Amino acid sequence: MKKWNTGTGIALAVTAGVLQFAAPGPAYASPGVASPVPGVAPSPAPSPRPSTTASPSPSPIAAPAPSASTKGLLTPLKYQLSLTGQQQQTNYYCVPASSSMSLSTFGIKVSQATLAKKMKTTASDGTSGTNALPVLNAYIKSKGYRFTKPTDSDGNPSMLMKRVSENIGDLHRAPVIAVWMEQLPWNQGKVKGANIGHAIVAYGYDKPAGTVTVYDPWKPTGGIHTISATALAGIVQPKGNMYYVSKL
Repeated sequence: MKKWNTGTGIALAVTAGVLQFAAPGPAYASPGVASPVPGVAPSPAPSPRPSTTASPSPSPIAAPAPSASTKGLLTPLKYQLSLTGQQQQTNYYCVPASSSMSLSTFGIKVSQATLAKKMKTTASDGTSGTNALPVLNAYIKSKGYRFTKPTDSDGNPSMLMKRVSENIGDLHRAPVIAVWMEQLPWNQGKVKGANIGHAIVAYGYDKPAGTVTVYDPWKPTGGIHTISATALAGIVQPKGNMYYVSKL
């Protein structure tokens, strides 16, 4: 594969409102009441009349409005999408193959060859993120989504798991991950070279186990693999970790 510049359970949190009531104060004797006069019948005290003032109804307490700080609180602890794997049709089609699988989770069917043509994929240079991203966004814009190229998952397994779980668990979309091919555990000792750019697609995760399930389109060693988020964060390409999906 050629180097490509990617630019790239359920945890339920409930905020409880506390309704406070004022405690009644202690009863006191009314001051300044005269003592009864001997031999004189005291006037009977008037019977108390019911108050005609209606007791105020308690005001409802509004639930807190959703904010950016609550994002991800309902993300499942683990989730796996239904995905039909694809092997790349040429040695340099890893981006078109992974992109085709990713788009399939949007209900979009497009061939590797079509994507390769639109992305200007070549045998000498593979696919650049600069060319790939606009093509992908053209397919999903009408569905209310977009791909971006975050760089904050490099060496950061917590952020990588957060992004992967938001895409897969919340949006039910499979992000493309940009990695160094020779550093994938299933390629060690089998792929020669350094910093060989490669694209795989993530379609499952398990937060308690700290793992991500991916499909690698490279025919000799690819297919379905499970990798720790720590290991994956250590081999993503730093100038663009993934094609991350978000809503417009």
